[in-house]
Amino acid sequence: MTRQVLRPMAMAMRGITPCRVGPCQPGALAAFVLLALLPSCGREESARSGPAPSKPDPKSLFSVGSISVLQSDLDLHLKEKHPGRTGDDSRKQALAELATRAQLAQAALDAGLQDDPVVRSEIARVLGSRLKEIQLSPELKTAAATPSESRLREIYTANESRFRSNEKRQVAVLWLNPNGNPEREKQYVEKLTAARQWYAENSELKSHPDQGFSVLSVDYSEHQASRYKGGVVGWLESGGTMDPWSKAVAEIAFELPAAGGVSEVIHRPEGVFLVRVMAGQPAVLRSFESVADELARNEQQRLRQEAETKFQDTISEKYPVHGLN
Repeated sequence: MTRQVLRPMAMAMRGITPCRVGPCQPGALAAFVLLALLPSCGREESARSGPAPSKPDPKSLFSVGSISVLQSDLDLHLKEKHPGRTGDDSRKQALAELATRAQLAQAALDAGLQDDPVVRSEIARVLGSRLKEIQLSPELKTAAATPSESRLREIYTANESRFRSNEKRQVAVLWLNPNGNPEREKQYVEKLTAARQWYAENSELKSHPDQGFSVLSVDYSEHQASRYKGGVVGWLESGGTMDPWSKAVAEIAFELPAAGGVSEVIHRPEGVFLVRVMAGQPAVLRSFESVADELARNEQQRLRQEAETKFQDTISEKYPVHGLN
């Protein structure tokens, strides 16, 4: 049976579509379950003698072959297809529609469509969606509720470091690299000492930390990224970044006053340094009020993921997969 043949039949059975997004329509579920779960005659027997009616369900309104239509089916059909109409005409129309649907479903069963891979796929998808709607959705609804302020404050206190920005310093640097040559290192120390002396005697440069080392950096630095920018490296935290050079600069900078301080000429394995602190930013803790909405969203997402994981773990534990290679 091809998809082209199955789709019109599915449309006849109350517009059945796969429940891919959002809650599954119960009417669609009922039609698929009729195809998948209700008993039917064998294909060969059906071909010879037609469907053998099963014993009528005492709760059924009527039956077609092995399919019983219950009062709950009628109630749902009226609600979905005839909302707000409770008269006899609406009831008769709904029963006629249910009868047609049952006939089509029984015909599909007799044709063996319960074994068709397209039908099996749709049945599995709809059943899974409906199960989630019944068992998982209430948990997700609970997870979507706004957490209490006391809970949010508890989370805030436990994760305070997330909302604290570390102290930062804007740094300028003059750097020369002797590459491990002692004689060259001695020369570079003398050269940067002269640069520091020039800086100390230049009142205009001293009074403008925002200029870094100004024109000194062109002649007194080998750091290409900052050489033509007044030696300005940028903002650093106390640990620097990942590379040893920036860590060395940060260590020197955080031993100086918060703004305007200039280091002595310092030689380290990473080279010879002269460092100036241009500006500083103190450590700041964001207030609870400023992050409360963020905390609520994160907690709701955490609870949702927790509910989904618990649901799936329960299913996997109760219904293990056998024979999967």
